[in-house]
Amino acid sequence: MKKREMYLNIENYIVMIGIYGLGNIGLSLLAYLNKKHNQKIIAFTNNPKNLGLTTIFSIDKIEHTLIKDKDFYITNNLEEFLALTRDIFITSITTYYEEIASKLIKAKNFNPKFHNIILFSSKLGGILVFKKIFNDNNIFDLNIIETDALFAARKIEENKIWVRGIKRWNLMITANDYLQSNPDLEIYKILRNYFINDIDLEVADNFIQRGLTDFGALAHPVISIINLANIDNKKDILFYQEGITPNTVILIENLYKEFNSLANAFNTNIIEPKELLYRYYTCDKSDLLTAIKTVANYRYTKLPTDIFNRFLYEDTLNTLVPAYLIAKTLNLNLNLTFSIINIIGNLFKIDPIEKGRNLSKLGLNLKIL
Repeated sequence: MKKREMYLNIENYIVMIGIYGLGNIGLSLLAYLNKKHNQKIIAFTNNPKNLGLTTIFSIDKIEHTLIKDKDFYITNNLEEFLALTRDIFITSITTYYEEIASKLIKAKNFNPKFHNIILFSSKLGGILVFKKIFNDNNIFDLNIIETDALFAARKIEENKIWVRGIKRWNLMITANDYLQSNPDLEIYKILRNYFINDIDLEVADNFIQRGLTDFGALAHPVISIINLANIDNKKDILFYQEGITPNTVILIENLYKEFNSLANAFNTNIIEPKELLYRYYTCDKSDLLTAIKTVANYRYTKLPTDIFNRFLYEDTLNTLVPAYLIAKTLNLNLNLTFSIINIIGNLFKIDPIEKGRNLSKLGLNLKIL
């Protein structure tokens, strides 16, 4: 593909905030942004059911009602979506990032100099997945930033989202300064302003610190593996209340130590899990088990009823796999991380290194590490 010289000029169109994907996080974000900024939101979806939504309700932490055409517009036409938005929040599950990046660059009116791509979850190195695909297609003008999914939410009806929690703090990093951050980049201000006075978004030291500052990546695979019998037997168990014990916490804390050793190799560090939960939601942080059990919205999280869920699959393939592979190039042994990866590979009957976010997918090599 030749380097693009011309792009459709969309500066004169009415520009709305864009959301790509309308799952739990996409619906939560739509409600939050419309309520906070009183701006119409355009959403892109591949789900036919979402196209028929005329009213959207959000409850609990975001009490809001949205009316079609007044507050939001939903389309399955990507070029229409791109023509009507500039800032695009990608809220889809992170295993679809390569597919999404490829679709964007094929769209006639995608303009990397104009459109800002905001990865709203990302895991470890999501910005690098997009950067690699863009660079492979001779696109080097990058406006790509990532943070975590900032809401804990669950759809309870087709048009009703229960927002159980909003994180008070998180990190962000861009594809242009992923190894050593530059807090003066304009895109940091753009993202921060969307959540101003509600969520404290700090610039991470680098993509390692951003990607590994993720309690879900520490806890989800560990708790799920320990509860495999309960998952297989479809037990109605609260994930963070009944599914966790002091011994579970030992594994989570040891996994944290491995994450932090990798962060140290990149001249940074990862916040301790109990402190991270406190920054996220507030809790009693006297110890990690107490912290987990006193996070208010964790009282409602149910144990999955089958192994094919994001707690096992997504966190392992898109955080643990790249962490292990990057550490391996630096001769760091992440033994517990590797053990979890192997267990998941056996459960799903896959090669987790091939399926996961490996160094090739990140566009990383030994020279830059």
